[in-house]
Amino acid sequence: MSKEQLLYASLHNLYLLEKAETATIVSDLMGLQSQFANNPKYALQIRASDYSEDSWHRGLVKTWTFRGTLHVVREDELSLHLSAVGVRPWDDRWGIDPKVKPYWAEKLRDWIASGVSERDQLKEKCLEAGMEPELLDKVFYGWGGLLRDMCARGLIAYAPGTKKLFVACNLELMDKQAARLEVIRRYFQAFGPASLNDCAYFTGFRKSEVVKLVQAAGLPLKSVFDQDSELFYLGELPSDGKIPECLFLAGFDQLLMGYRDRSRYLDDKYKVKVTTNTGIVFPTILLHGRLQAKWKKDGAKLLVTPFHRLAKRDRDLIADKAKETFGADIQTVTFAEPD
Repeated sequence: MSKEQLLYASLHNLYLLEKAETATIVSDLMGLQSQFANNPKYALQIRASDYSEDSWHRGLVKTWTFRGTLHVVREDELSLHLSAVGVRPWDDRWGIDPKVKPYWAEKLRDWIASGVSERDQLKEKCLEAGMEPELLDKVFYGWGGLLRDMCARGLIAYAPGTKKLFVACNLELMDKQAARLEVIRRYFQAFGPASLNDCAYFTGFRKSEVVKLVQAAGLPLKSVFDQDSELFYLGELPSDGKIPECLFLAGFDQLLMGYRDRSRYLDDKYKVKVTTNTGIVFPTILLHGRLQAKWKKDGAKLLVTPFHRLAKRDRDLIADKAKETFGADIQTVTFAEPD
């Protein structure tokens, strides 16, 4: 298959050509990466037929899943994601005695279930219940703490959005192997054609385990070749179609996070403009089938930074697509000098 055919298949399968309902998108794409709180919202604004500024987050929660990174997932599929990642026993991570973790975890979950959902409110509850200040700092440690351990067990999760609000969860974890087999199935259904390396990159599983899971799943995978690389997919590939002239992609978009090899849409010379050396993946613009600019939204203003000088026709194309994608949210589109 040519790069263009591979890209068309990816755009189709990842809901960038035809919109679908939010629940379907989040399920098939196995969540939306959420280090920056607005990225899932933008990903759905681009893809979802039922997108609403006020209700896009309903039925969704935010927690740590693949690659140890924050994702927005369906609340009713939280067990699948946490089980696939795996849950380890209570330990002394964060410098907290594992013997006291279950006690405070139960109290915290009960408070959250009763409607105490903000960090500061929970801190006050802990102090009132006799928690020592030294332990309090560890429980609410900014990079995780006991609250992250609780998220990993499905006791709580974050509410999507920019506020740090917690929700109580009530779920039973699945068998880890069964969960991983389902993840493999969904990956090759939505992200295929993709290599085993691509799958390992997306899931964070070792490549050797991906190979074993593919074999254990017994899926009717088909394959095509991209030069010398064998790429696998499940189901039927879309028939040849036209790649849109312009598409907006969210930061950490699943189109970028789904593949180690991004050559189907990204030129080598622009890799450093898309991803920083600390792993930040910018919101980008696919122009004529290649990533050629990044964007940033500030209120009703949208700033576009091209990777090279763009013709006026292409600038107009991007401005029109911005207004089509974000509607009344965008009043002005400004172009910076090439990055």
